[in-house]
Amino acid sequence: MISDYKTENIQTILLAGHGQVGKTTLNESLLVVGGSIKEPGLVDKGTTVSDFDEEEIARKMSLKTSLSFIEYQNRKINFMDTPGSPDFIGEVRAGLHVTDSILISVDAESGVQIEAEKHARIAQEFNVPRVALVNKMDKENADFAAALDSITQKFGKPAIPLWLPIGSGGNFTGVVDLMKMKALLFEGNTPKPKVADIPAEIKDAADEAHEKLIEAAAEGDDTLTEKFLNGQTLTDEEIAKGLNEIISANSFVPVLCGCGNRIACAQALLDSFLLFMPNAGQHPDFAGFEPGEPDKAMSRESKTDAPFSGYVFKTLIDQYAGKFSFFRVISGTVLSDQDVSNVNTNRKERLSHLLVMQGKKSSEVPKAVAGDIIAVAKLDATLTGHTFADPAKAIQYPGLRMPQAVYSVALTTTKKGDEQKMGTVLGKMCEEDPTLSFRYEPEIRQSLLSAMGDLQIEITLTKLKKKYNVEVQREVPGILYKETIQKTGKGHHKHRKQSGGHGQYGDVYLDLSPLERGGGYSFEDVTVGGCIPKGYIPGVEKGVKESLQNGVLAKYPVIDVGIKVVDGSYHDVDSSEMSFKIAARKAFRDAMEKASPALLEPVMKVKIFANDSYMGAITSDLNSRRGRILSMGTEKIEANIPQAELQTYSMDLKAMTSGTAAFEMEFSHYQPISGRIADNVIKAAAALHADSKEDD
Repeated sequence: MISDYKTENIQTILLAGHGQVGKTTLNESLLVVGGSIKEPGLVDKGTTVSDFDEEEIARKMSLKTSLSFIEYQNRKINFMDTPGSPDFIGEVRAGLHVTDSILISVDAESGVQIEAEKHARIAQEFNVPRVALVNKMDKENADFAAALDSITQKFGKPAIPLWLPIGSGGNFTGVVDLMKMKALLFEGNTPKPKVADIPAEIKDAADEAHEKLIEAAAEGDDTLTEKFLNGQTLTDEEIAKGLNEIISANSFVPVLCGCGNRIACAQALLDSFLLFMPNAGQHPDFAGFEPGEPDKAMSRESKTDAPFSGYVFKTLIDQYAGKFSFFRVISGTVLSDQDVSNVNTNRKERLSHLLVMQGKKSSEVPKAVAGDIIAVAKLDATLTGHTFADPAKAIQYPGLRMPQAVYSVALTTTKKGDEQKMGTVLGKMCEEDPTLSFRYEPEIRQSLLSAMGDLQIEITLTKLKKKYNVEVQREVPGILYKETIQKTGKGHHKHRKQSGGHGQYGDVYLDLSPLERGGGYSFEDVTVGGCIPKGYIPGVEKGVKESLQNGVLAKYPVIDVGIKVVDGSYHDVDSSEMSFKIAARKAFRDAMEKASPALLEPVMKVKIFANDSYMGAITSDLNSRRGRILSMGTEKIEANIPQAELQTYSMDLKAMTSGTAAFEMEFSHYQPISGRIADNVIKAAAALHADSKEDD
């Protein structure tokens, strides 16, 4: 039975971290403690609440964000179990738009790994309060002190332990609660921790850590700071209040430790969440703007008495049950069957059957208040990143901030007639996952599927085959080269044709000049004396625009060219707009051939995140890829690299760094290419066009 909760009694916690650090197992233990399930499921057996997709079960890993919740001590706590693979970083980013805090699991043996570091960095970008959990303290080489140092170093803020481990590896027995200064023992499979005195061998370390914790907590509130400086003792309630403030302010990184597979540990963690983790009522105001007016800022408080608004952060499309839209109630209250406005589409939507999710299972609720996470079915016009609002008091929130896909493949169906079905199904999958994109590129005559990595591509194509019976072949995608000119050029063509009756006549002189990179194209009529009547100039421009689609070197689009119509002539009877369009096309080609045409290749700006030990190999590899390094810092490189050199970089970087590195990229600019590289591009383009003619 779902109770009627106030906003301040709702928490949403996003579980994040590198793969294989126990996030899903911890989620199971928390659900047991909260009474949502009786026994924890197992990842290896495919019985967990959050990993219910058949691909997740088969691969024994999370591939998407899954929602679950508990009702515990008059609180509703929503958990978002997110993937640890770099290919699914978009799931983490989407969840960070709507969560109250993030709990980042760190492996007790390995310390902060690349994805945990990335999740912490993105959470800082979103200003989401961060708490770290040093998990799997029972591993043989667990090292809490080293893990703590890595958190301080890689999260960019001081790490402050809230707990200290009692032993490690096979000798791990529990933790010291540094606020209450008591030992919490996790013995066997007991459901609750046993409270005991702190063992003598770590009493001094606990006392020292306790003082640092109190000092940190005191910094969270001016009154507590003054009391601490005056030498007065802070109560447990005051310490909890101060810790809540510093967590909310992201001043420190509070650190817990333990074993998420032990129910007693999960019980202790849950009690800490209630004390320290921010609730929905503490969430900063949500920044938005007037609908359709991004420059006119607005905001909403996370309060039930504010006008209703909601934000769609996730879409799930089930082959049989249909489409589900997941949203956070940002402000106000929403009722089942209520009509709201989809601000992005300016359409009315009826939110029938408000649902709370427990993995793949749903329960209907009559209403939802600010801070809660809700799903609603069958809103066909609603997409991820859309805003719901009260029509009378609308606000719009910015769309999801997602990384650009870094890996693409070209797809062809193995069975004729499946092309449309492939496009329809992949379109739905892209709707579910905004980091996926599918499009047809006419310039290279290929259908491209782009993603964050090969694993995401592989899983997408597996689903395409298993669920929809569409099988495809993968190919290396072509590059979207362009053509331009490097100097001025003059061109002329007189189109004259007589075939009985009215003939065709158009005479055009063009001057071409290069524009700055990124200048696109410009068109200007500078003719004088009516040599070309104004009514025919649109025909000239149409001919020029058609010519821009096919350059003279390899038939790639032409960019960064200025065109001037300087002269021409016409015939009173035979001239027409079509005649001048044909003349302009040929005059443009004549001028471009004289203007030192050149090929341009796309260059990407790439950010690479990797351990220092791999930096030498990475920089050497970048040089071999014609990369230009822009900056190097601690575990980060920025470089400009031609897109042609990045076709397999996602897989190559993983192989080079044992899967520990990650990268992001975005388009930067086009740059000229020449010599053997240009010759090879021209030959490949000629072969492609020859094949196309044969197919025709």
